[in-house]
Amino acid sequence: MLHVGGGAKIYRSDGCGTTLKIDPYGYCTIITGSNEIGQGSETVLAMMASEELGIDLKRIKVINTDTDIKPWDVGVHASRTSFVAGNSLLGAIKILKEKLNKKAGELLKTAHSEFEYDGGEIISNKTKEHIALDKVVREMHFSEPNELAIASFFYEPTSKFQDKEFKGNVSGSYAFAAQAIEVEVDTYTGNVRVLDIYVAQDVGKVLNPLLLGGQIEGGILQGVGYALTEELLMHEGKILNSNFHNYKMLTAADIPNIHFFPIETNDKEGPYGAKGVGEAPLIPTAAAIANAVCNALDIEVIDLPITPEKVLRAIAEKKKLKKEIV
Repeated sequence: MLHVGGGAKIYRSDGCGTTLKIDPYGYCTIITGSNEIGQGSETVLAMMASEELGIDLKRIKVINTDTDIKPWDVGVHASRTSFVAGNSLLGAIKILKEKLNKKAGELLKTAHSEFEYDGGEIISNKTKEHIALDKVVREMHFSEPNELAIASFFYEPTSKFQDKEFKGNVSGSYAFAAQAIEVEVDTYTGNVRVLDIYVAQDVGKVLNPLLLGGQIEGGILQGVGYALTEELLMHEGKILNSNFHNYKMLTAADIPNIHFFPIETNDKEGPYGAKGVGEAPLIPTAAAIANAVCNALDIEVIDLPITPEKVLRAIAEKKKLKKEIV
């Protein structure tokens, strides 16, 4: 499979804005246009800021819920948040560092472009002299020309609209993956049980291994549900299974063994070489399960979800066909 891994140009702007502030006590606030819906974007953005500014994660706050103050972002879709919001944040950090480096250079009497940030300190690569980040911020604020340690940046991916034939470079990055799935089919009950799922996916640079694993597992389990249990039943415009008693979602007891093999690459457009991953694992799962069921029974079963009733019906039809041939 392949899927967009850096947004998708379906609106006039697929960009994201960031406002970044460091206060006189060395605490960092990230006001991002991106939204947190459980995918872990707050953590990833805070980690990027911590890496770049040498600030402990406990001193970093992410604000993304107040649309009265947050910058523009097109929304959570197209596996875009780490890629687009991450690049936006790094752009704001670059602008802010230029301000901080200039003041640190004045205070340390050294070239202001040769610094690294670590442990709350700004360190000269040339002389190894250092000064506390919060002190530099205070000097910026309380000394003329009384400047704030604040910066804003808007990042727009290089993606383009598709043409009339639906062709074009619609995303800033692309994810690739393959899955192999082993199933067990009970020919007496028609029940299909997924035993093992093996997934290899190009994820760019891994930013947070725990969050990455959660994204992969979540996408795969959506695919398993799509393949085996989830079906919205309609009759005369009415939903027949409108609650989770009748709409069969997977539970913890249904989770198979998931073997994830991240393939790290370096996407030149992504933050630290990373790319979006969240939606991609859903794509191959149902097809692989259907192929496995077909392989086990030597019957083509492609109508999703593959319920026990459909499996038994397919087995019965196969037996009937054999008798007719004989």
